[in-house]
Amino acid sequence: MNSPTKPSTVPRYRPKKAALNWVDFLVIAATVLTFLAVVAASKPSSRPLPHMTALTPDLPVQPERISDELAVIGARIRLSTGAPWS
Repeated sequence: MNSPTKPSTVPRYRPKKAALNWVDFLVIAATVLTFLAVVAASKPSSRPLPHMTALTPDLPVQPERISDELAVIGARIRLSTGAPWS
């Protein structure tokens, strides 16, 4: 009925699996592209950007505005502490 199994003398052929599949190559490519984008974005340019030159003009200091802001700050302090206005 049950016969003992004979050991096979011929090894079975198993095809070798690839070390990387196509998804791995896509992940590697995305990583390389991300790295290159970060390097390109962080690289300082030799000339100033056109939109940055318009934002950095030399503006004069306006002392009258500073004194107005100081008066508002003082009024808020007096109001919060309940001090008299004079």
